[in-house]
Order: sequence, then structure tokens, then C-alpha cells
Amino acid sequence: MSCIPFRRTAKKKKEKPSFMRRMTTMKIASPSQPTSALFMASLLSSAQVFNAIHKPMYIHDAFKKHAVKVWKEARGSDKLLTHEKLLRFFEITQGVTTTALPVKDVYTFEEFFWAWSSNKAAWNAVRPLDPTEIDLTYPISNYFISSSHNTYLEGNQLSSKSSAEAYKAVLRNGCRCIEIDVWNGAPSRTPSKSPNGEHRRHISNVSAMSRTSVRHGSSLSVDQPGLYTMRTPRDSGTSLDPKELSDRMDRSTSSSSGSVKRGEPIVHHHGTMTTTVPFREVCKAVREEAFVTNHLPIIVSLEVGADREQQEMMVEIMKEEWAGLLLEEPFENCDRLTQQPRLEQLLDKILIKVKRLDDCNGEIQEAQRGRSLHVSSLRSKPPICEMLAALAIYTRSEHFNDVNSLASTTPSHIFSVNEDKFIDMISQDEALSKIMDHNRQYFMRIYPKGLRFDSSNPDPTIPWRRGVQMVAMNWQNTDEGTMLNDAMFADTNGWILKPTGFLKNQDEIPTKTVDLRITVLAGQSIPVPEGRQAKKLRTRVKVELHVENPDKARDLTRITQPQSTENPDWERNPHPLEFLGVSGVVEELSFVRFKVEEPSSSGFGNELLAWACIRLDRLQRGYRCLDLYHPLTRRPLRRHGGHSASQLFIRVEKNVRQGFPTNRTHAETAVGSK
Repeated sequence: MSCIPFRRTAKKKKEKPSFMRRMTTMKIASPSQPTSALFMASLLSSAQVFNAIHKPMYIHDAFKKHAVKVWKEARGSDKLLTHEKLLRFFEITQGVTTTALPVKDVYTFEEFFWAWSSNKAAWNAVRPLDPTEIDLTYPISNYFISSSHNTYLEGNQLSSKSSAEAYKAVLRNGCRCIEIDVWNGAPSRTPSKSPNGEHRRHISNVSAMSRTSVRHGSSLSVDQPGLYTMRTPRDSGTSLDPKELSDRMDRSTSSSSGSVKRGEPIVHHHGTMTTTVPFREVCKAVREEAFVTNHLPIIVSLEVGADREQQEMMVEIMKEEWAGLLLEEPFENCDRLTQQPRLEQLLDKILIKVKRLDDCNGEIQEAQRGRSLHVSSLRSKPPICEMLAALAIYTRSEHFNDVNSLASTTPSHIFSVNEDKFIDMISQDEALSKIMDHNRQYFMRIYPKGLRFDSSNPDPTIPWRRGVQMVAMNWQNTDEGTMLNDAMFADTNGWILKPTGFLKNQDEIPTKTVDLRITVLAGQSIPVPEGRQAKKLRTRVKVELHVENPDKARDLTRITQPQSTENPDWERNPHPLEFLGVSGVVEELSFVRFKVEEPSSSGFGNELLAWACIRLDRLQRGYRCLDLYHPLTRRPLRRHGGHSASQLFIRVEKNVRQGFPTNRTHAETAVGSK
């Protein structure tokens, strides 16, 4: 194997990996061939190409061979590549305009390769995106928002650890809507005064005890189930008025034989064996990571099972820990009853999403009619107190009953809908039309169904294509859903302006017809499963086009032939993978997913070695280098101390032509398709 060292801008050292980048059973294998002499591509002065700090990176011989062919193709019959032909290569073949080229009459291969690989726009498969270029002038419901479900969990939904670090991990990776499930902290009883007026000595610092328990990984939910149940009357004649419930709860607490001092609220997945984490620790973690490099606002979605006293404590904690960041009052020129704020007004702000008092009344009235809530669930989810409800200024949770709820016109309301219920609604033409109209002006959030115990995810593209702003993902797991979500928000700060047709007062969605050809030429440093020999590895690439596909019978998956070793070369069989005449495409909501697999000898259970996913509007044409990601951690794959990356070398031919605009029911013919 011979390698070309080329240079990249030195990056800031990454922080210590969190659970999102945990150790796995995968390892990066050694080269299957001995390394031969390296030759430097720096014959061209680096100062002429980059005015930055550089470090060498290496490219495998399989890549070099195809790069040489590209150079020969670009120079034609000339012995060396002329400056004019180099410009033509960049502009015609690669589709980029560059002014950073050194002024030379001719270029050797080494000089050509250096100029090419040093230009990110010309070399990478993914079009560069400057996150600062986002238009911040639209009302906030006009954006897609990177969102997390049960953010505190590090694993499955039933028995995994809860941690504050999980919030840092998702915020560091661009998430801007996080979820916090809050319940009562541990009680500690203080006996009543004895007749002689003395008190017994007791331990009252329950918060410290709770923190100690969490630190040692114990689960308070199983051993102390009473911690999460609110004190409510149990007789059948209980009134369901929220104020009376709260008053009775307070009387029940004060009428016991001794006073009860509560620890601070905790964060927990109620009814499971998952561990707990103090609410204050979560708030501190959010504050520490929230706006370090990203100044766009954060929406905190609160699920509250804590009682009135603990809710008031929640408010105090949030105001203490998020002082100067928490949005506590509406803006003078933005009445929450009549309009939404613009995104630019909310920089470095934390918004609270929680029910307001009027919606709590609505849920209780519904429960009295016996429609959706049971008394048991009412006990576990008490009414929201005034102090907490007051923080739901521009992001107010509103209970969603059925399609008739979509008639709500309060600008601040947000409907949270289970994925199954959502899929059922959009299968009905009338409901779909109302959903599309609603989501052009108001917020909707979709969350995974409760049966996803393994923290798996739905396909987020289905809600996005119906205008849903927040699709809450289980970031704990890597699957098709999180890969698509990563591609959607890659290189952004977690807020993306919706495409034309999905904004307010827009009824027609402009679509396009796409002809796409992808030729996989070579790969390098493909991960080898532990215990396997690199030379025996059989590697193939599966390419999937994720679009709104009315023709469900049409297969939009293509697969290469397998090639040997962790540095596969398809030189002998560079068959293009074709997706021709694909119509009804919205490029900003369509994706190309690459899965590098080792095929199973039985035909089942192919092993995923690496992957990549790109939004179609960001997939660049020409000869391109595609970075690959770890199948579990979703981090870029590196070897040789970070100097060599796991990559594919591909050729992309993409022709996008104008299609026919569709009306508001554009998506109705392809429910559940990719």
C-alpha cells in the first residue's frame, strides 16, 4: 500500500467522549498490505493553498489509483494539466468555483491532488454549509428543530441509566429541543414535637441522599415507589377540579402525624427501572452546554409528575440555574395571544414548553367524560401550578384529542402526538389537509410510541414532509431514524428554515424530478469486526434513496458487488447505481443513505460496518470523497492516530429538473414510504 499524505486544517481537540461516543466492540483493522514509501504532495507550497495550521492525512493506494485516473481525464492529451483545464475540472466536473488556486501554467498530479483535496467544496461529497447563514427573521414555527425524546436516558427505555451528561451530549451535537420528565424528590419525615417541646434528631438532607444514591447507580423508582406518587384522595367521590385537587393534596400532607420535608425534584422515566438524576443537576448541565458555540434558542419540553410544592421548587431552580437565559416574560411588542416571536429575538434564550392552567382544566373535563385519562394517571400527573404555567409563554403544550383540535389558533400552542396516532391521521385525506394547514402556522411535535422499549426510532421524514417542526428522537440509539436526523441537521445549529411550500400562506409545494447515478469506486480503512482478519473481509455498499415515493412497488435501493479487504476497490466492476426519473422530490426533505456492509453467507443479518447519510440538496456532483461514520457512536471513523479516515471514493451524477407543484395534500399518496 502506498499513501499520499495530504493536509487538513488542525481541529480543536475534542472533549472527553460521553455515552454518545462510548466504546464498542468494533475496531479499526491494520492494513492488509505493508506500507510502502510515502511521497509528499506538498511540492506545491502549502501557503499558496492554505493559510492555516496543517497536519498530514493519508490516502490509500486504492484512492490514489482513481485520483490519478481523474487527473489524466482532466488533462486529456496534454502531458501535464494546464491551469485552464484545472479550472474547467473544478467548475464543470465538480460544480464549484474557486479562486484559491495557485497561479501556475501546468500542474503535476501531486500538485493537482493537493489543490483538489485541500478544497473542501471540491473534495467532499457533502456541500459545505455555514450555520450562520440561516435566515432568523421568520416566526419560530417556520423552522424544523432538532429534537430529543427522554433526553436523560443513556440506553433503553426500561432499565438504563439517567444522567445530566446526556443533556450535554445532545446539546453539543446540535439538539435544540430537549425533554425533562420531573417527579417528586424523596420525602423525609420529621416527627411532631413531643409533649416536652423537644424534637428527635433526624437526617433531613434528602437531596444529598438522593444525589448519593444516583451517584452509585441505584434506582429509586423500584425500591421507593412512593417517591413518585402525589398525595391525592382515594375515595370515589373525589372532585376533579384542579384547584381542589391541589388544596386537598396540601391538606393531606399537612394533616399527617409529622411534617414532611421534600428533597428537590428528580428526573426519571416513571414506572420503569431506570435510575434518577436530580433536576438541579440537569439544569446545571443545560446551562453549561447550552450556548457555548450555538446561540439559537433551546425549547425545554417538561413532562411534570411532581406535586404543587415541587413544581414551585422547579421554577425556583430554573430561575436560579438559568438566570439571564430563561424567558420569563413575553416581549413588549410580541403578545403571545396574537403572534409568535421571530427566531432572531430568542438568541441565547431557554423557552419552557409545559401545559398552562386552561389546558389542565380541559384534560380533567375530558377525564370526567371518561375519554382519555384514568384516575390513576390523574394521580400521577397533577395539575400544573400557576408559577410553572406562567413560564409557558410562546411554547404552550396543548392537549391533542383528535383532528378537531387542529382548529386551535393560539399562536403559542404545541400539539404533541404519538407516532402511531399521527400515521393513522395522515392516512385520511381530510385530516392530512388540516394537518398541513395547521403546521404551516403552528407547532406540532411527534414522539416515539411507547412500545419502543429499545429506544428505536420512527422515520422522521414522514412527519417532516407533513410540516411537523419537532420530531423527538431517541438519541441513545443508532438506527435509520437517527441517521436521517443527523443528515437533516448536519452542520446546522439545530434550526432549519422550512422549504418553500411549507411556510405560512403557501399552499403549493414545488417538487422536482431527479436522475441520480452513484458509482462507488473505492474505499479505505473500512472497520473490521473484532476477531476477523482484514484480508478476509467482504465489503459491499448499499445505497438507499429516501424520497416521497408514490409508487411503493418501486425499489429505491441499489447494491454494489462485494470486494475484498478493508480497502476495497471496484475498479474492475464500477457499475453505476441508478435512480432515474424519480418524481415528486423535495430535495431538502430527501436523503441518500450509504451502508457499508459485510453480506451474510446465509443472506440474513448483514453486518453494518460503517455508514453515511446526506440530504439530497447537499449531495455534490463529480468525483467525491465520502466520510464514513461508526455504526454505533455515529462519530467519524478515524485510524492512524486520526490521520486517516474511513471513506468512500465515489462519482456522483445528479440531474435535477423542475417537476410539477403539488397542493397541500402532496404527501397523502405515500404514507409510510421512505
